[in-house]
Amino acid sequence: MDFVIDVEALEAVAKEHSDNKHIVRRDNLKMGLISVRPHDALPVHTHEDEDQLYYILEGAGTIRMNDEEFDLRPGKAVTIPPGVAHGVRNESDLPLRYLDIFIQWKK
Repeated sequence: MDFVIDVEALEAVAKEHSDNKHIVRRDNLKMGLISVRPHDALPVHTHEDEDQLYYILEGAGTIRMNDEEFDLRPGKAVTIPPGVAHGVRNESDLPLRYLDIFIQWKK
């Protein structure tokens, strides 16, 4: 197990709408650095048995949670309980970067 991780040295994994760096991957805990590409969006989806947390580092965007929308900017944190539909939109010319943390609850 690594105690100190050089996130800048990690290779990004290209996804359909973002570039992701997997920082921590354990059975019940995941942390990644997400970079949503300019003028792109992560589709609305849910996680049934995980809490998800975002901490916005750079850029600006919007998150849709159920039927509400909230602005995202550096310094804001978002908590997403299990079962809440959510999606992220980046309408700017710069990447939207945030830490993404999952805590999975055992059934």
